[in-house]
Amino acid sequence: MVEEETEYDDVVSCDHSFDRQCHTSYTTKYSAQQQEECDENYRKNCFINYDKVAFNQTVRICRNPLVKDCNVLGEPVCRTEFETECTTHQHEHEVEDDVVDCNTIQDEKCEEETVGYTTQKKCTKWPRTECKVKKQTVKKYSPVTSCDKVPRELCAPVGCGFKQGPEECYDKVQTIVQDKPAEECSIQPHRQCQHVTKLVPALEPVEECVDVPKEICTRSKSNGRKVKKPVIKRWCYVPNQGSGLT
Repeated sequence: MVEEETEYDDVVSCDHSFDRQCHTSYTTKYSAQQQEECDENYRKNCFINYDKVAFNQTVRICRNPLVKDCNVLGEPVCRTEFETECTTHQHEHEVEDDVVDCNTIQDEKCEEETVGYTTQKKCTKWPRTECKVKKQTVKKYSPVTSCDKVPRELCAPVGCGFKQGPEECYDKVQTIVQDKPAEECSIQPHRQCQHVTKLVPALEPVEECVDVPKEICTRSKSNGRKVKKPVIKRWCYVPNQGSGLT
């Protein structure tokens, strides 16, 4: 038999558009900050002990003797007077001292810096003082004066007095006892800090966006029309007495 059906044409229509997609990217930026930088140095502490040392040395002795001053003659009378004798000599000793030698050194630090799509090398310089300690021996002289009371026996007539006479000097070998310096030193740690400027990196978020193309397609039916198609239908039944189909 022939049946009538409705047929449609399948039509696919597409729409094109763009989706804006964004994401967060982190860039490295450097900022200058003050930081405390400490160095461990050492300080020398010294003290000097003096030991007694005896040696012979020629010294020059000067004195002003007492002389008689008589206006009236008489029986001589003797008595003991004390005169002050002083000796001076130069004491030589060697002292070892520290001498500081300092130089200025330029330190340089370079970092890679990204600007846009290019990478550049950025360098920073800062001065640093470097010191060295060296020992140096120097000679020093110090005058040493010692005075003693020397007894003198003077005789003069009764009624005579004494007065100070002219200065008299002579050389004499004497055993001198002087102090010999002995230096003892110790090293103690000393912490020295200063503030320096350093570049510190930090991450800064930057939003980056791109346009992604998008296509949306839909399927629809159009142009509906009636068509006749042959169809074979099969009829089935069960014969029995009641239906009269036997």
